[in-house]
Amino acid sequence: MSVLTARRGDMCYCPGCSHGMVLEQLGAAIDGLGLPPERVCIVSDIGCIGTADRYFSCHTFHGLHGRSITYAEGIKRARPEMLVVVLIGDGGCGIGTAHLIHAARRCADIKVIVCNNFNFGMTGGQHSATTPITALTTTTPNGAPDHPFDLCTTVGVNGAAYAARHSVFDDAMVENFHRALTCPGFVLVDVWELCTAYFVPANKLSRGSLEEYSTKLGLPFGVLRQGSPGDGAAEPVDAPRAAPKRERGAEWSAAPTLAWPGRREICVAGSAGQRIRSAVGVIGEIAVGCGLYAAQQDDFPITVRRGFSLSNLIVACTPIRYTSLDDADLVVVLSPDGLERLGSLAGLLPTSLVVAAEGIAVGDTPARVRVLPLKTVEKRVGKESAALAALTCALPAAGLADAGELRAAADALVGGSYRQTNLAAIAAGLELAAEAAPAAATGQ
Repeated sequence: MSVLTARRGDMCYCPGCSHGMVLEQLGAAIDGLGLPPERVCIVSDIGCIGTADRYFSCHTFHGLHGRSITYAEGIKRARPEMLVVVLIGDGGCGIGTAHLIHAARRCADIKVIVCNNFNFGMTGGQHSATTPITALTTTTPNGAPDHPFDLCTTVGVNGAAYAARHSVFDDAMVENFHRALTCPGFVLVDVWELCTAYFVPANKLSRGSLEEYSTKLGLPFGVLRQGSPGDGAAEPVDAPRAAPKRERGAEWSAAPTLAWPGRREICVAGSAGQRIRSAVGVIGEIAVGCGLYAAQQDDFPITVRRGFSLSNLIVACTPIRYTSLDDADLVVVLSPDGLERLGSLAGLLPTSLVVAAEGIAVGDTPARVRVLPLKTVEKRVGKESAALAALTCALPAAGLADAGELRAAADALVGGSYRQTNLAAIAAGLELAAEAAPAAATGQ
């Protein structure tokens, strides 16, 4: 079964557009690799070629204009065993030039296929970074004044392992794609095409004209760069890397563990400037370091340019496929602003726990409610660390984490310039949890 699910005539492209040819050639090359579809990811950009993902029966990801290269590198870092292919137009390469250059410099192991038809075909035929000099477009009616962007030379001098330029009408395009897809490291193939809606009519372009353009512009066809991955650049992203060095407690000689009761949803609400997002991020990183899965989502700030006011965290023992909160197991409310942003808590379950700073009326809710002496916390660790201390205090109270395991995991995993500050906040939160436990047990 082919990875390509549509015939050229059934695709959404204009009659005579070359995009369908590229997809057929690329599909045949991928089929020739014999990879199962779950081992392949097509990352598409905005533009006419951005519609291509619907025609492939493998993983696909559709992103923003010019940003597909960054998404692809992220996917490859997370799933290094996958073949990650970018389908991007000349418009996307112009908009995302910095991403293109730095992915080549890092020798990211992604394969970038540029469907280059010399103009922005989806939005009206405007000139792009690769429009040939003197070419006519809707924004250069008297001829383009600038020399076109040489994609292959640019990525080549910045460390790409492979760079090639071909006409879409090259009879060996399937073999060309196969060679590119099997080359380790950063790969770019600049495929020159025909845009029959705009560029072809305005410039009387034809199949033979592509060869003429190549000669006139000094941009030859063929394989222009082929070296070892990282030759003149950084190592490929899937190469083994040394583990980052972190300060560890003397008692730790093995990876820490943190028992966790399945998928649990946590929400922390406060005011901008309370470092809500940072606090949730520290706990999420600890969870991941202990072999758990974590997903964090942050709301827009209440006060512009000062920080986030609402942060959600999901921690689970299995991969997280759904990242929204339905029934939060733990809600930490640190300010009236945060409660207003959060809204009513009437929909929480009786098994949920709400930890609210003293003086905040959370309203009617079936959830259990505990009061947090926030001012006491702030005196112990400072206002900027109070959110992390409060969240740490709430985790054992909600039955989500063992205090001893959490303390040990934090000591082993928390790093960076704020290590000591964050560890002090975590320690204060756990101490507060231990102090509050007897009162909670007696119902006081």
